[in-house]
Amino acid sequence: MSNTGDEMLLYLCQNINRFLEVNNCTEADAARGAGLNLTTLNNWVCMKAYPRWENLIKLADFFGCPIYELIEDPERREKGQRFLTQWQRSLLAMDQESPKVHDLFMEISKVENEQDEEEFERLLEYVRALNRNKE
Repeated sequence: MSNTGDEMLLYLCQNINRFLEVNNCTEADAARGAGLNLTTLNNWVCMKAYPRWENLIKLADFFGCPIYELIEDPERREKGQRFLTQWQRSLLAMDQESPKVHDLFMEISKVENEQDEEEFERLLEYVRALNRNKE
């Protein structure tokens, strides 16, 4: 790719595919969730069209990430960084509120597969039930 716009489109394509993979969703799911036309999203993934800024914002909101994570070179990411699922991002948001949640998030962020995520969700439901019983 010779110019920055072409590189951005390549990175966007790669990053969208990675976010779809880690969130276990299809282009149709993402388009619907972000309020985009499926053809529009598919054109980005196939590198046929450049996104409008407002549509890029919608997609970033859907994935729960900053825009730069959609358009940056995935190879330049620090080795310690990886794509987070929407579920992990929501835990990260709670991380700002409590040191205990921070510790929990650090453990959960190591989760690499769906079965572990399901186990953590069951544990989370158990903790919620305990809290409801206290009330």
